Amino acid sequence: MKCPKCHHENPEDAKFCQECGNRLIAASEAVRTSSIPDAERKRVTALFSDLSGYTAITEKLDPEEVKEITSRIFDGVKAIISKYEGFIERIAGDGLLALFGVPKAHEDDPIRAIHAAREIHALVDGISPQYVGRLDQALSMHTGINTGLAVTSEMNPERGSYGV
Repeated sequence: MKCPKCHHENPEDAKFCQECGNRLIAASEAVRTSSIPDAERKRVTALFSDLSGYTAITEKLDPEEVKEITSRIFDGVKAIISKYEGFIERIAGDGLLALFGVPKAHEDDPIRAIHAAREIHALVDGISPQYVGRLDQALSMHTGINTGLAVTSEMNPERGSYGV
């Protein structure tokens, strides 16, 4: 089966082009799946980062103070992720998942994620001295980064969702 995007010849049972990752649709499937949103196989770098010792922090501080800290951190993190052209998939409590390579891919997305992680850690290290007295501990972040193939679908940039 020839890829309509790059014209690479693929095995007949291939679902994605082995050269460019474009989704392949067999002629028999084309009519049946025409209502399914376009899916695309992409190399994506995921960065997950969360506040270390969050549970202990919530036990020591008033909820409004916890909100103040997390808001300061995540306002800065949003700017950092944006600077490296990443996309914040979700923020939940003390953690966030950011994606690089969606919606726009860069050859150096893994490096962008590493730079973003380093800046996130520096941001939190800079904020930490203001709270050490009240917390009896320094603020710090844990971060994990992974790169691999993913299938994107239901992409709606206006809503900010990429369905990875």
